[in-house]
Amino acid sequence: MKTTFIVTTYNVLPYLERCFKSLAESVEDGDRVIVVDDGSTDGSADQIEELLQQSGLGPEVSSKVILLGTNTFGGVGVAGNVGLYEALSDPTCETIFFVDGDDWMEPSGFLDCRRKFEREQPDVLIGGYVEYNELEDSFRQPADTKLWSEVKEFAPNDYGAARNHALRMIAVPWRKFYRADFLRDTGLRFPEGNFFFEDNPFHWRVCLKAGSVLFCDAILCAHRFNRPGQTMTSTGYELSAFFAHFETIHADIRAVNPTGDPDLEVLALVWLLNNMSWHIERLQVDAHWPYAARAAQTLAVPNDHVWTKALETLPKSQIGPMATELRKGNVSGVVGSWAQTSYVRALETRLAIVEEQLSAIQPVIKEAAESVSSLSEIKKFEALQALYFAKSG
Repeated sequence: MKTTFIVTTYNVLPYLERCFKSLAESVEDGDRVIVVDDGSTDGSADQIEELLQQSGLGPEVSSKVILLGTNTFGGVGVAGNVGLYEALSDPTCETIFFVDGDDWMEPSGFLDCRRKFEREQPDVLIGGYVEYNELEDSFRQPADTKLWSEVKEFAPNDYGAARNHALRMIAVPWRKFYRADFLRDTGLRFPEGNFFFEDNPFHWRVCLKAGSVLFCDAILCAHRFNRPGQTMTSTGYELSAFFAHFETIHADIRAVNPTGDPDLEVLALVWLLNNMSWHIERLQVDAHWPYAARAAQTLAVPNDHVWTKALETLPKSQIGPMATELRKGNVSGVVGSWAQTSYVRALETRLAIVEEQLSAIQPVIKEAAESVSSLSEIKKFEALQALYFAKSG
């Protein structure tokens, strides 16, 4: 099956060479690579074509570079859709696979996933990946790794269970194989707007529309995080995009089943609450009020049954009581508690700095004390010596 790789890039020039070379080790004859640069300002536009040609794709792999010229609003949405339009316009394209320009492929695991996708030809196949912390130069497993142990429990024809399991997994598009005709027939695209994290509602739309979802736990790529300028470093009001995405997801669920599907609505609410737990740990103080106000508006959407069921899945989470207060409209109370927490954290940070400074000057104090002690002993010796000579004389 011919696969089209859609690589989206924005100001990731230092990482492109590794990305493209790993891609060259993963492609097969007849494949196609489309690079969509979303208006980079780091010189990428001048070098992408050359780096791609130097990667070793091979003569039987076609490629195209699309330069958008200016950075579009939102995150991957517009660039991803441009890549999809180009890819799906080619009637020979059978498979779509997204690549982040700062990530790199793991060819062996990618091939395992590809072969399973080609054998069984589902609408979507979800693969495994590993995370690379650039700041610490270390690797870790994604937060949803534990879910792989549950995949084997699905019956081959139990699509509902497989779909719901897929919805619990991290939503990123670059871990999935998409059957091209499935995307053509459904017309599914990333939502476009002045927000980030568009891959979340896209993931839900794909899973809701797909007739089959399969899994392959081979590691197909390494995802880079903790790098400068990355969307995942967001700490401000832009995180409230998740409330707009939840409302989109909720509407999509109702579109599939006008009377509502409680199981899906609970999954969607749990998804939102889990993300809120992540947000609150990193949210800047000046974003507290607008974020909480937006949260209160959105958390009023689910009915009481869905709300209760969702909280039952988070019994040990602190987000439950806090979200309940926001659902009641107690924005000021919640923001006040956040302010107290921020104050305590600020004090703890200052204390840690003071302790570090004290620790740093301890050797100096010790050396000074030893010097004083030595000087004192010298003075005592000189006094005794003077006394001795005085008596001797």
